[in-house]
Amino acid sequence: MCVGCRQRAETGDLVRVVAQMREDTPMIVVDPAKTMPGRGAWLHARSECISTATRRRAFAAALRTPGLTVDPEDLAEQLGVIDHQRMAPRSRNR
Repeated sequence: MCVGCRQRAETGDLVRVVAQMREDTPMIVVDPAKTMPGRGAWLHARSECISTATRRRAFAAALRTPGLTVDPEDLAEQLGVIDHQRMAPRSRNR
């Protein structure tokens, strides 16, 4: 379920994010392989979902990480890179 729009979706349609400590501050990190340790939250890679989740402070609750602040522009940039990689054409071996 997307923490932004609260709609159910296939895991292939959602991006997993986790909280990691960096310099004694919890930060949100995109988990493109969906294998990072710790509690994860799922999100559509859409600006509306990022904005809604940030406004509702859904990341801190979903990840059970008090003090977690999310920069929506930074997260959108991270998710944009992920989307770009997904959309890149695959080379075919002949």
